Amino acid sequence: MAHPRTSSHSSNALAVLAASQLSHDRGGRPVLDNISLTIGPQSRIGVIGPNGVGKSTLLQLLAGLERPDSGTITVDPPGATVGYLAQEHERRSGETVRDALARRTGVLDTEHELMAAASDLASNSASANDRYERALARYESLGADTFDARLATVLSEFELRPELADSETATLSGGQEAKVALAAIELSRFDIVLLDEPTNDLDFDGLARLEAWVTQRSGGTVIVSHDREFLERTVETVVEIDEHRSEERRVGKEGRSRW
Repeated sequence: MAHPRTSSHSSNALAVLAASQLSHDRGGRPVLDNISLTIGPQSRIGVIGPNGVGKSTLLQLLAGLERPDSGTITVDPPGATVGYLAQEHERRSGETVRDALARRTGVLDTEHELMAAASDLASNSASANDRYERALARYESLGADTFDARLATVLSEFELRPELADSETATLSGGQEAKVALAAIELSRFDIVLLDEPTNDLDFDGLARLEAWVTQRSGGTVIVSHDREFLERTVETVVEIDEHRSEERRVGKEGRSRW
């Protein structure tokens, strides 16, 4: 498997996400307590810690998929895109590989929004024009206009037949599923990307490809992983969450000896 030729592009490489004093409970039990984190334009941050301390929850809060019980999350500029990509082991009935990848990269939602906004243009109102302009900007920002061409390239690089794009995900083998999960990462065009255990199920070539994508990427990146050797090669800062609180450390040339 070759290293990626598809660009790890971010349309707004200057995007910044700032999380301040985040706390989150679930069922009356604390999941995160007073967590602060800034993701800058070139940040590559690893998040480590024991199971159950809230690492995945932190990424979901940063992506806006859940709301913190207290604390603030701001994104600058406000229109910058933040994407959460996790391993998916449940396959959606009837969903094709193309649709699954479009959904995970935000392309599917932005395609639907652009179509709806275009339909509203018939009203010729200022709000309809503004909605269309916002939808079009997001459509282009997420690379929806080049998605199918990039998908064909990635499938070829993964030595997967082109017609796999129209196959249902339920028919994939384990090896194909791992390649599709990696394809979702490579095809994403989020300004800030949050990866949850991306190395799971990858073979040596897949790991090398993922490493190249992360290190060549423009835009902030946060990675939750138990694979500390992978993090040692790809991130510059490590945030360790223990008992729901965090401690941040720089990764020096000596790597893990600082962790």
